[in-house]
Amino acid sequence: EEEQEEEEESASDSQEGSDSSQEVSWIQWFCSLQGNEFFTDVAEDFVQDEFNLTGLGSQVPYYDYALDIILDIETPEEENLTEEQQELVESAAEILYGLIHARYILTQRGMLQMVEKYKRLEFGRCPRVMCDGQGVLPVGQSDQPQKHTVKVYCPRCNEIFYPRSSKNRSTDGAYFGTSFPHLLVMAFPELAPQPSVTYVPRIFGFRVHPEAIPHVVAQPAPKSKKERKSSASAQAETPKA
Repeated sequence: EEEQEEEEESASDSQEGSDSSQEVSWIQWFCSLQGNEFFTDVAEDFVQDEFNLTGLGSQVPYYDYALDIILDIETPEEENLTEEQQELVESAAEILYGLIHARYILTQRGMLQMVEKYKRLEFGRCPRVMCDGQGVLPVGQSDQPQKHTVKVYCPRCNEIFYPRSSKNRSTDGAYFGTSFPHLLVMAFPELAPQPSVTYVPRIFGFRVHPEAIPHVVAQPAPKSKKERKSSASAQAETPKA
C-alpha cells in the first residue's frame, strides 16, 4: 500500500510539473489572439533590458503596471487598482507591447522570426494581378501610434495595401513601423523578388498613349469668405497701368 501511495504522489507531482511547464505567458497569449497574427513573440530578455524601452515611459500611461503585465510579474500594488484602472492598465500593456514589438522586429533576432512568418505567407499575398501572388510584409504609415492602421507592403511592386483579412485591419501600424519591411529586404537580399511587370492598356492590340486616357482635372478648392475679401482688396490696391 505504501508503494502504491508513493507512485500516486509521484504521478501527481509529475502532472503538476507538466501543467506548470505548459503555462502560457502573457506575450504568447497576446500573439495568439485573433487579429494579432502579424505579431511575433518578443523575447523576454529584450523586454527586460531598459535600454530597449528608452522613451516609452512617456508614451504609455500606467507604464510600470503595463510592463509588469507583459513580463507576468504580479505586484501587491495591482490589488489596489479599481476595475476601471485595471482595464486601462491592460489596454496600456497592449500599446506598450506594440511599441516594443516595433523595435524588436528591427533587430536580427526579430527579423529572423518575421522572415519565417513571411515564408509561411502569414501576412498574405499581394492582391495585384501582375505580382503573381507575391508575399507581403506588414508596414506602418507612421511611427506614431493611433495615426494609421497597419498595411501590407509588396516588395515586388513597392505598393501598400489593406490586409486581406478584416480581422487584421484594426491593428495600429505603429506596432510595425515605417522602416521594417524595407530593412528586412535589405538585410535578406535573397528574399527580394524580381520587379513586377507594369500593366499596359491596349485597344484592339494597340497600346493606348498616356495622353489619350482621360483624367479628371482636380478643381481648386473654393476660397473662403476671408480669402475672397483679401483678394478683392489686393486687386483694388493694385495701380492700373
